[in-house]
Amino acid sequence: MSTEKQTGTAKVLLYKSTSFDLLGHMSLTSLLVEAFRRELEPGDPEDEVDIRLRYVRRPDPRLIDGPRTIHNLRSQIGRLGVTISRRGDTVVDREFSVRELLGPVLQHVVQQIDPEEEVWGFCLDHPSLAMVALARSTPEVEGTMDLNLRESRRNFAIRKVEEPPVPRIAPEELGIDPAALGPVTVLIAGEMYEHLYLMKLSRRLEEGGFLLGKVRRVLEPEPQERDGEESAERYLVEITDVTPAEHAGAGALHFTFTGDSFREVNRLLSASEDKQLMGWYHTHLFSGQESGLSGIDVDLHLGTFRQPWQVAGLVNITSDERLLRFYARFGDGVREVEQWVGDERGRYRLERAAVVEEL
Repeated sequence: MSTEKQTGTAKVLLYKSTSFDLLGHMSLTSLLVEAFRRELEPGDPEDEVDIRLRYVRRPDPRLIDGPRTIHNLRSQIGRLGVTISRRGDTVVDREFSVRELLGPVLQHVVQQIDPEEEVWGFCLDHPSLAMVALARSTPEVEGTMDLNLRESRRNFAIRKVEEPPVPRIAPEELGIDPAALGPVTVLIAGEMYEHLYLMKLSRRLEEGGFLLGKVRRVLEPEPQERDGEESAERYLVEITDVTPAEHAGAGALHFTFTGDSFREVNRLLSASEDKQLMGWYHTHLFSGQESGLSGIDVDLHLGTFRQPWQVAGLVNITSDERLLRFYARFGDGVREVEQWVGDERGRYRLERAAVVEEL
């Protein structure tokens, strides 16, 4: 028998898959008894075991070691003080890493629940932790190194790699009137458009990833002038693939790429000769009827995705709707751009007109 000397009962909430769907909860006491089985084995199983816990705010964003990826969604509570006594004798009295203490037990638990699922999440749950938000912490980036500027080293130079020319296409070939196009227009095949609206996304944590496809310039019938100057290029951005970002951090109100996120998507691109990085996407867990990209989102897009045709996709998720929009660079800010959806014949129709509001 075991009792926990804390106000309320501590639990471990268990989440499944990359969308972190809440699967259920387990008693933290039962997991600790399993974790300290060796320490408790010498005694009588019928003896009462008293467990006292102390939650320590020391962030630990690292993943649990083992064959499955298990995120601590309350990684701000990275350590746990545990005191276990039985019949007046103290059996355990020290502070532990939550990841190292519960990791082996949780690896065994999720294996029994669903051996096919690779991604899981968990968090400690107790009334005293109600104000600690859930988040998938940004992992440590691999392949970094420290530089000692006092050491002598060879000189090196950085040069810009020229981008390959963007091919041109006549919009009429796609069933699009050139006069209806703005500086950047997003093209999506019907199946991909449906996928973006139906793909599984978390309602607890923001998610995001990369948009892949190809870009083409609008073939103008003849050079056009506007206010005495030649008009700017117009681009058709075709999105053919959506890939979630690896090694990313997330919370209810933020999403973070890491260098490893870009390394993984570059591996995908290097394996394909006809795909380019068209931009990125992420979710907001509230209605988008009166809001678009945040200031942080805009800074990320302008500072990271530097091509004039790269776009930022935004998916607003609520309990009863999903709103999909795309934004592109416009001067020192961004604007929403139009979405055209294709049919089986490769002809496109206007699905969403742009709301002209610079961010």
